[in-house]
Amino acid sequence: MALDLSLHAPTLAAILGMALAVYLIRAAGLFLARRVTPSPWVEAFLAHLPGAMFVALVVPTVTAGGPLYIGAAAATLVSARLQAPLALSMAVGIGTLLVLRTVI
Repeated sequence: MALDLSLHAPTLAAILGMALAVYLIRAAGLFLARRVTPSPWVEAFLAHLPGAMFVALVVPTVTAGGPLYIGAAAATLVSARLQAPLALSMAVGIGTLLVLRTVI
């Protein structure tokens, strides 16, 4: 049974239209970033945004994982606060989770 991989005109138009929209949004962002000077409040907000996004992604997973994940996250956080390299902090978290799973 052959798989029909032909592309219909409306589908192609939708894909190209979405690609153009994404490109225009990105280009407009770059254009505005070069011409608009943000206020100090906006600069402070943008400086904290990556950390807030990271926490928003990590916290639900850690809390859903229960005490083992919370312990591994705590060990990772301590390692990072002690200025360990990122790879080492990740290894500490993974190792802690493996040990906790084995012991508990």
